[in-house]
Amino acid sequence: MTRIDAKIQQAEKVAAQPPEPRTELAWRLQHVPNPDGDTGHGVVHRDSCRVKGGGQLDRKALDLALTMPDVTTCSICQPERGLDP
Repeated sequence: MTRIDAKIQQAEKVAAQPPEPRTELAWRLQHVPNPDGDTGHGVVHRDSCRVKGGGQLDRKALDLALTMPDVTTCSICQPERGLDP
């Protein structure tokens, strides 16, 4: 019985700890179609951006996407801010 009590106390202790702050680890690349039927362009967002849509990118894919001529960054979440060069 004391082993069970100890396990319960341990679980309660872990649950009572505040969560670690979330760091920005992901971004999204949204495809925006061109109304004229052309291929359109891409917009990079922070994963937490209020604009929905797009596939998730890691940092390596983000760096590649930002070098593409038809890819811009979101003016709302500004994913390029705070990135190390």
